[in-house]
Amino acid sequence: MRIGIAVTDPGDWTAIALNDALVKASARPVVFRLHDVTTSIQEHNRIYAGNTDLGSLDAVIVRDVGGAGGAGVSGSDAGSDVGIGGGGGGSVGVGGDGGGSVGVGGDGGGSVGVGGDGGGSAGVGGDAGSSVGLGDGGGGSEDMPYRLDVLCNLERSGLKVVNPPGAIRTAANKHMCSYLFREHGLPTPDTVLTSDMDVALAAIRDWGRAVVKPIFGFKGMDIHCVVDDEHSIKLLSSVLDTRGVLYLQRFISNPGRDIRVFVVGGDVPSAIYRLAPPGSWINNLSRGGSHEICEVTGEIAGLAVEAAGAVGAVYAGVDLIEGEDGLQILEVNGTPSIRGIYEACGVNVAQDIVKCVLNMV
Repeated sequence: MRIGIAVTDPGDWTAIALNDALVKASARPVVFRLHDVTTSIQEHNRIYAGNTDLGSLDAVIVRDVGGAGGAGVSGSDAGSDVGIGGGGGGSVGVGGDGGGSVGVGGDGGGSVGVGGDGGGSAGVGGDAGSSVGLGDGGGGSEDMPYRLDVLCNLERSGLKVVNPPGAIRTAANKHMCSYLFREHGLPTPDTVLTSDMDVALAAIRDWGRAVVKPIFGFKGMDIHCVVDDEHSIKLLSSVLDTRGVLYLQRFISNPGRDIRVFVVGGDVPSAIYRLAPPGSWINNLSRGGSHEICEVTGEIAGLAVEAAGAVGAVYAGVDLIEGEDGLQILEVNGTPSIRGIYEACGVNVAQDIVKCVLNMV
């Protein structure tokens, strides 16, 4: 059985672990970068990378969907989150499940909007999960919408793609995640998205403290805690000028850690605490945080499985936080690194992912 692994960096720890797990399961891994994929639409549709016809594979495991040279989405050996954004400040279009969300991610969640005289691009997702870049003039960066479209077309051809491109797209969109969590009745911090500064400040006054994040951010970048003071107002104004919209969440008082739970096919192999470094409140491993084993309770497992299901992910890293009113779901990562959990717990989630995928084909 030939199983593709879509990667940014073939030397990435998680990519290597997936490759080794496939070999151990007597499957043949075929590693390729989405950056190297060509689509030929001539007498017949054909999608290939190098000499490999991707349509001939039995399935594809998506490690990440990033670009070459550090652009786009990238994994990290430090176990950092993976999001959708443009490295180096380039704009990338990412659509929502129902086509309702339009956004452009920058390196730190840069400008958000559609088109513009500068040729910025925005991805609009359709019901079939395809994305279309919209921009004036010469248009902006179109590599990310194209890569997601490649995965969509492989899936459309009958190939099993894990995670499905729609789930990857939705998980990368904090707006859609928050909306879906609440829609499914799951505990998640109160959230407001607005381009109106008065509305934003009213929410902050009501909550006391808030966290402002980029909708398409990753690795804990450009996340700020804000209150109703002059400094925060200046910060929010700057963010609004840059991104065009504010994503605000109620600050959840916590013990200085969050919980990364790994879900694979409805099961929870393990979980870790991610602890903030001294002087920081951001727990991401890529921001200097540390990790330790977390006992998986029934509540932790149940919430994580439901959160992954809400975005349609087969496997995921689900982030929970321990608030005064109990556990709350922060977000779902559809292309998580698995190094941190291996180092903390000795659990090789790659084997669980491979077993799950092989059972699906």
